[in-house]
Amino acid sequence: TSKPNYLSPKQTLIIYSFQSYIFNFITYRYTFPSLAKTTAPTTTAEAAPAFSLGSAATSAASIASTSGFSLTSNTSIGSTSTGLATSVATTTAVSSSTLPTTGMNFRQLEETINKWTVELEEQEKIYLNQATQVNAWDRMLIKNGEKITQLNDSLERVKLEQQHLEHEIDFILAQQKELEDLLLPLEQHVDQTPTLSVQHHADLEREHTYQLAENIDAQMKRMAEDLKEIIDHVNTSNNNQDNTDPVYQVGKILNAHMDSLQWIEQNTNLVQRKLEEVSQLYEVRRKDQERRFRLAYE
Repeated sequence: TSKPNYLSPKQTLIIYSFQSYIFNFITYRYTFPSLAKTTAPTTTAEAAPAFSLGSAATSAASIASTSGFSLTSNTSIGSTSTGLATSVATTTAVSSSTLPTTGMNFRQLEETINKWTVELEEQEKIYLNQATQVNAWDRMLIKNGEKITQLNDSLERVKLEQQHLEHEIDFILAQQKELEDLLLPLEQHVDQTPTLSVQHHADLEREHTYQLAENIDAQMKRMAEDLKEIIDHVNTSNNNQDNTDPVYQVGKILNAHMDSLQWIEQNTNLVQRKLEEVSQLYEVRRKDQERRFRLAYE
């Protein structure tokens, strides 16, 4: 049979190791022929049609069992060429019994090597698949660990926020209790005071304020009219007088007073409007207070 045109590195290593083993075995056999004769009753073997791997002295099975090299599916190369030579020396002293002769040609060797290569590639694929799966599991564990860490941090933040919220609730409850303590005397005083008398007193105060505002407004209008008449009379009588005349200076002073009175009138109107707004606000608050009292005691 013809040799393959191309061998993989694994096949090359196996063939090289096997050739080293055969070379060491043949060298030892022909270097020490007397020892080879004592190990078996015959020293010659019938030639095989192809390259033979066995002899009458030692068989392939005995060689494999002592050198670490096997031709079965579980074959492994467990030593270097030196170890193989040592194993050959050991096989010569095992037993003098005759073992059956086995042989292997290059085709069988190639088939065995190809079988080993296929099995090795299958085991490599299985190993790579398992390594890929373990790597995926490892990444998943790392991601889950990061998620657990983030969840733990979130939980700690939630706990801190919950404590802060509890403190704020306690503070609000304390303020509410303090407010209730302050309102309790006022509620007792309101209970003791008749509602109608308070309302009547407020109405009287409001009417008195309105009357006072009307009186002030009437007085201001009369004063404005009087001052206007006086100013007109002074201006009429002093049109042709000199600026250095004391009467003219008095007129200027009166004009200034008139301006001041107008300003006072404007402010009085503003105060009156403010007073009306206060009165409306007071009325709204009074109605709201009466409604609350009715809701509280009905």
